[in-house]
Amino acid sequence: MNVAFPAVFLFLVVLPGFLFRLFFQRNEVRTFDHAPFSAVVLKALLCAVFFNLLVTLGARLSGYEIEFGDIIRLLVGGASALSELNDRLAWLNKHPEAAAGYFGLTNATAVGAALVWRAAVQGWELDRQGSRFSRWVRGDAPWYYLFSGLDHPKEDSIDGATVAAVVEFKEGSYLYTGLLDGYEVDADGPLDRLLLVQAQRRKLDSDRRFDEGSGMYVEDSTRFYPIAGDVFVLRYDEAKTLNVTYLDSTLGRSRGKVTARNN
Repeated sequence: MNVAFPAVFLFLVVLPGFLFRLFFQRNEVRTFDHAPFSAVVLKALLCAVFFNLLVTLGARLSGYEIEFGDIIRLLVGGASALSELNDRLAWLNKHPEAAAGYFGLTNATAVGAALVWRAAVQGWELDRQGSRFSRWVRGDAPWYYLFSGLDHPKEDSIDGATVAAVVEFKEGSYLYTGLLDGYEVDADGPLDRLLLVQAQRRKLDSDRRFDEGSGMYVEDSTRFYPIAGDVFVLRYDEAKTLNVTYLDSTLGRSRGKVTARNN
């Protein structure tokens, strides 16, 4: 027997568990902990056991028998096991679609279950902070929850967000603002870039003037000047502070405000 067969076979057996873990919730960390006894690997193995048992039960109900003893002998019995399984191997040669169908079905079931699970979580907002289920279904995606406003009170209707970031240059500090069009994170999860539309900036010390007579700040749009371009890319590691303001178009005003610091 080819010595690589057990490794390939075990890979195909456990693959559904890792596929389920990959798609079942939002996750901004793209690196994967492959340590043999890490919690992620153990959970993926448990998921793989579940999906293999589920498909095995379905195959049995459909009239197919999966002989676990034969599988174990193929894995550990070496070349001597092949001579004892000639009849079964001959059947497998005539019906190669059986093995391919089994592994295809376990992987398809895992991916389908993950997508259904994720759609249910997002549709019913089970991962909203304060939900009784958020502890088990909330993904490792802090920037998504911050920018989407999902953790704001449920009665608030969040339609978007504007961001304001302070960036320091030799000539002074500047405040950049714009509508958040998207964002990117690096492989380990930290925020990498902010994509802004209708971006503009001003010097930080060009603040609003306070009118003592009216007791109010005087708005002056000339303090800002627009930045030419369709999308402005702001590197997060260059920002000293980041302010997020949520928008509600139904009311024509901003709703919440959250401030996050880079350092």
